[in-house]
Amino acid sequence: MDKKYKILIATGGTGGHIYPAITLAHKYEKDGNRVIIIGTGNEIEKKIFTSEDLEVKYFPSKLKDYPAYKKFLLSFWVDKEVKHFVREMKPDMILGMGGYASSEVCRAGSHDVCVIIQEQNSVIGRVNKFLLFFRATAGIQGLPGAFTWFEKLSGLPFDLKFLGNPIRKDILDLRKSTHQREQSSRLKVFIMGGSQGARSINMSAPNALSLVSTSIDIEVRHDAGEKDYDEVKESYSRLGINAQVSKFDPNIGSAYAWADLFIGRAGAMTVSELSAIGLPSILIPFPHAMDNHQFYNARFLEDKGGAVIIDNENLTSEHLAETIKEIFEDKKILKKMSESAFDNLFLHSTENIVNFTYDVIENYKLRGADEIGGKG
Repeated sequence: MDKKYKILIATGGTGGHIYPAITLAHKYEKDGNRVIIIGTGNEIEKKIFTSEDLEVKYFPSKLKDYPAYKKFLLSFWVDKEVKHFVREMKPDMILGMGGYASSEVCRAGSHDVCVIIQEQNSVIGRVNKFLLFFRATAGIQGLPGAFTWFEKLSGLPFDLKFLGNPIRKDILDLRKSTHQREQSSRLKVFIMGGSQGARSINMSAPNALSLVSTSIDIEVRHDAGEKDYDEVKESYSRLGINAQVSKFDPNIGSAYAWADLFIGRAGAMTVSELSAIGLPSILIPFPHAMDNHQFYNARFLEDKGGAVIIDNENLTSEHLAETIKEIFEDKKILKKMSESAFDNLFLHSTENIVNFTYDVIENYKLRGADEIGGKG
């Protein structure tokens, strides 16, 4: 790439927004661009960004303790400090990764700045929906379905593309070992609830795996989160199961490579990573996710035959145990699920997203901001 750009990536809040931002930032930097990630400076962000060699700027969120409807209303306001920083930087592009933390940054730039949003989930978030209507030049869909409503409209002044979610290189490197996983008489189960943990899964899984262990030889790795770590570890010990329990390990590549079956929530990045490496899964969508988006994320894999969904309200140790047994007792099922889960698109998502954004930037410059994006 001959041209070099100044790029701001607006992110923050959870790992689901942060990790794809990091992946894209490294690719942009590799191409010779200057990249600044803008976050809120919360505990999760600082923990993750500390291990990354990236330029990061924090603007603490003033919306942290407000309910969702107030956050949305207040997100129309742009902090003076954020606006001054963005205007002073004069970026060629602002890439919004979704969530209230990204809204101010995306709207802080002058109208000669190209704004692109990346929606990770199968249901578009409220902030990204607002930005598409009033500010964005283009939208990138991480999982199919997010832009269905917009795609029915005609004459839209922005481009919409399904390009997948950007997957970290350490996970992409696993695809050969996991997509062609060997069958054995022992089932290796990796359980993860995400950076915040997932109490219903944490409380059900040990007893479920105890029931499974009476007929199947199993090994367990369980990422329990901070809050439930001690209780989960004690449960496995009491039940006599030799499980490797951790609090939160951001480097989950080794667990993915090791596992035959994944059990956990259905965040967009989790579903995308399972697709990239072809790992069969039992997904228990978080029931309080905005617009039930985790259910629709999970259905992307279930519809292909790569996952089984258990509703959180129906989650019991007995139900989970029976589902695990059904998957593993017929070896053809596990192999078929692996083949169905694998999706080649996600292997190239990062490169495709970056190339698409370069095209959008150049088109924006050529056509003029007033014509294609001078909104709101």
